[in-house]
Amino acid sequence: MKLIFIRHGLAQGHFSFDQDKDFERELTEEGVKRLLKTFKVFKKIQPSIDVIFSSPLARAVQTAEIFWSHYAESDLELMADLDILDDPRHLVEYISFLPTDGTYAFVGHDPHITQVIAALLALHPEHDFMTIKKGGICVLEGGMWKGFKMETLLSPKMIKLMTEGEASL
Repeated sequence: MKLIFIRHGLAQGHFSFDQDKDFERELTEEGVKRLLKTFKVFKKIQPSIDVIFSSPLARAVQTAEIFWSHYAESDLELMADLDILDDPRHLVEYISFLPTDGTYAFVGHDPHITQVIAALLALHPEHDFMTIKKGGICVLEGGMWKGFKMETLLSPKMIKLMTEGEASL
């Protein structure tokens, strides 16, 4: 089983205590441009994905749709367990029921997805052991019973360095 966790790209405004406004925040132009570059590079690393799951918040849906444009053969599904307000343990439980031979991508929010990653790596999910930058990607490989290992952690800065290197070749 391979699990790919993607934090949504750069979005308009900042967190608001007005949930409706926060749920509707969309990606910025710069956020879209960065994601297109990131996912183009990532497609070379990960050629196929079975299912892409997205948080229902606008910025995550937009990020998932951009990601899906590189993986059109994948299924794309909205998932309430990826909502920023949901308990991360719900997503861990959902993952435990997925077929073990699949590759699954989850587009969501921080700290929610890093808490899920921490739980899957058998770390205490309440500790801030890492933060995924907006547009960042973390890949875990393994299984619920044998454990997961972090395979890849890509930051937007790393993607930028990789694409600049391509341009100079």
